[in-house]
Amino acid sequence: MVDEHRTGQEDHMPSEKAILQYARRQADDLQAGMEWQRADSSSGGYWKVEVPQMRAQLIVRAAAAQEFFRQYAGPDSFWCRQATSLYDNHGTNQSVESGVHAIGDLLRAWCEQVETKIVEIVGSRAWSELGVASTDVMSQVRRLIDDRDAAPAAPIVLCGAALEMALRALIQGRSVQMGNARPTLSGYTQALYAAQLLTKQDVKDLQQLAGLRNEAAHGHFDDLTMERAKLMEQQTNWMLRRLADLQLATPSHNIQQTT
Repeated sequence: MVDEHRTGQEDHMPSEKAILQYARRQADDLQAGMEWQRADSSSGGYWKVEVPQMRAQLIVRAAAAQEFFRQYAGPDSFWCRQATSLYDNHGTNQSVESGVHAIGDLLRAWCEQVETKIVEIVGSRAWSELGVASTDVMSQVRRLIDDRDAAPAAPIVLCGAALEMALRALIQGRSVQMGNARPTLSGYTQALYAAQLLTKQDVKDLQQLAGLRNEAAHGHFDDLTMERAKLMEQQTNWMLRRLADLQLATPSHNIQQTT
């Protein structure tokens, strides 16, 4: 059961290769159907779509590319700011299409810098931490549950640790501001809810799991049983899958189509 869960979580996360392929496909789509128009002067010109009806679709693609930079380069990065500037300024005041075309070039330049390790994909470390939480830590939970001599508190506390790691990874991967929230399971939950990434039901489920974790962590062992530990394991695995889904701003099926 644990091995199946592990494989599913690893397959869910996009690889660097898949993300770069997706970025380059975005660049191709942004620049498709354009032709270069020479200006009246002897130098310069601008890009223009061959079919005027394509302009609306181009604007949508440009918005998707800017969101891609926000997610995978970071909202405060040069790449994200430059993509916004190119679109807003129509390249260098040439045309909307020129600004969009330049974003395509920017995507390819970002890919090259990722491949040469000059920059890293934002969220890659968070995915790694989420993978550890959902695989290695939860494997330890399963071993403790199967151990007749283990106390129920041990796997329950580990489940709480896995959730805290996953929530922190989601905070980092989606560039969520903590504000006044403390770096705890409860604090991460509050920040993610404020960022509208978690629903009220998510918060309720996490509060329930945090409550059981606190019972175990604070030595309230009288009401803790291995049955409750098993239930905690099941609910934690479900929540980890939910958090993995939220980690991906760009839908995983869109990225994985390029592999």
